[in-house]
Formats: sequence, structure tokens, C-alpha cells
Amino acid sequence: MIARSKLPSWWRLLAFLVVLAAISALLAQHHLHAYALGPAPMAALFGCFLLLLSFALAPGVPSIREPLAMCVAAIPVIALPAVWCVPYLLYAAGTGDFRWMAVLRLVVFAVPPLAIYKWLPVKSLSKFCWQDAVVALFLIAAVLSGELKGVWNVPLNLDFMARLFVITVAGWSFAFVRGVPGLRYELAISREVLPAAALNFAYFAVIALPAGLALHFIQWNPRWKGPIDFLFAYAEIFLFIALLEELFFRGFLQSLISSSLESVWRGQLIVACLFGLFHILHAPFPNWRYVALASVAGWFYGSAFQHGGILASALTHAMVDTVWWTWLSAN
Repeated sequence: MIARSKLPSWWRLLAFLVVLAAISALLAQHHLHAYALGPAPMAALFGCFLLLLSFALAPGVPSIREPLAMCVAAIPVIALPAVWCVPYLLYAAGTGDFRWMAVLRLVVFAVPPLAIYKWLPVKSLSKFCWQDAVVALFLIAAVLSGELKGVWNVPLNLDFMARLFVITVAGWSFAFVRGVPGLRYELAISREVLPAAALNFAYFAVIALPAGLALHFIQWNPRWKGPIDFLFAYAEIFLFIALLEELFFRGFLQSLISSSLESVWRGQLIVACLFGLFHILHAPFPNWRYVALASVAGWFYGSAFQHGGILASALTHAMVDTVWWTWLSAN
């Protein structure tokens, strides 16, 4: 059982967002100092990012989830894409990069999950149904194909904005339009988070390092530039890759499939394999060695999730990727 803070849930979300905002500001300064951006574009980029981040994480706070669900139920579901486009409009106002085609791409991407759950409603909410499979495949295919690439272009392609938009569409569709009883999409801070993350990272490393070397999948290639750069890399990977992927794969899929099968371990195994297949497009295609090791990683991310929640699995995920980036490379 994950320990709960006595603070209201929305305060925990606010505190979490403040910490992420501070980290984001440091990362922005670290990466964008080479671009001649004025105060207005920088403010627009930062405001867009924080608004998208708030949209993506809001379903993860129970005290916010219920009133948001009531608001969503009170408006036409087709109005949601307009709400989700507000961060882009903020970005465009500050950067001058407004394009109707970009807005159309966002709306076209957002409509199918909403339409499926609204007009083809799931009959058994606690079960993983064909509608869930279609929506999950649609979202994964959109990410792999780069469907939203090029929407945010100032000062360069901002892929993490697209990822936040995808998670927003997924999170609101699952939590508010479909409805999932007992959904473990919760950003809970507890004493179990760090031990669960550390142990599962260690377990994975013991298996993956010798296996990766034996399969000639990885090689030693150190790029250590000091602890500061390592922390920057870890924070960036946690925020823009690990947390977003864990919200989808563990917070949604593992939670729902485990409930549907009435088995934590079978749900964890299935989602680990799906997570592995998510990496099949890495060169050379089809990269089955990557799929195999990513599936093993997915198992331990799922284990961290079971014992410490989404934050634990995201911390584990980020450490694996950061260690890879710092000391290893693919053959």
C-alpha cells in the first residue's frame, strides 16, 4: 500500500509541477542558450510546456480527476480537442509560428480515441476491450510514425511537446471519456518509490549488461562529462521520455490489463512484451535484440510500478536510459 501525504492531492500536484518547472527552466537554459530567442518566445514556449504538462498529469491526481470528469461530462466531447489546442495557440502567439495545418493535425489526432469511446462505449469498464486495443494501437502508431512531428518548430522540432499532447489525449480519453475503475494513474510520493526504483534498476542491470554484451547488442562507449551533465541528462530523460512512457504503458495498459486478467503478473508480462515491441523500429529493422532487452526492461519497470507507483517506474526507466547514454552504445 502506497503511503499518502496529509496534504490535499492538488497541493501535491502543484508541488510536483513547481519542481518540474524548475527542472524544465534549467534544461531550457542548458539547451536553448545557443538560440536567439527573445522574452516573448521563451515565455510562450515555457507556458505551452507547463500547460501541456498540467493537462497530462491532471488525471493522475484523484481530487482533481473527479471534478474534471464532471466538467468533461457536462460539455460536448468534441470540444475537448479545442481545449487541448490552447497550449499550441499560446506557443504560436509568442513565437509567430501559427499554422492552421498544425491545428488541424492536432484535432485530427485527438478525435479518433474520443469518438471510439464516446460512440462505441465499453460495456465492461474493468476489462480490456477491443476499443482499448484500437485506441492503444492508434496512439502507439502515431508516436512511432511521427504523426505530430513538425507541429512545434521554434527554435527546432520540439518532440517532447508532441509526446505531452499524446499523453494528454490518452489520459483524458481513458480517465474521463472511457472511465477505468481503479485506474492506477497516480503520481503518489511515498517511502516505497526510491527503494523500488533502485532495486529494479539493479535487478535489470545484473541481467541486461551481460546479456547485451553476449548478444553483441551493446558495447562499452563511455561519454562521461561529469556529474552535472549526468544529472541534466537524467532529468531530461525522466521528464521528456520516461515519465510519459510510464504513464501510458504502466499507468494505463498494465493497470487495465492486470485488472482484466485478474492477475498482476500476467498483466505485467503482457505489457512488458508490448513495451519491447514498441522498440522494434530501431535500426536495423526489425531489431529483435532491442525488443528482447526492452521487454526485460519493461518487466522491471512494471515491477517498480507495482511496488512504488508510476514515479518509481519512471525513475527506473530514466536511470536505465541515462546509464545507456553515458557509458554504452548499440553495436
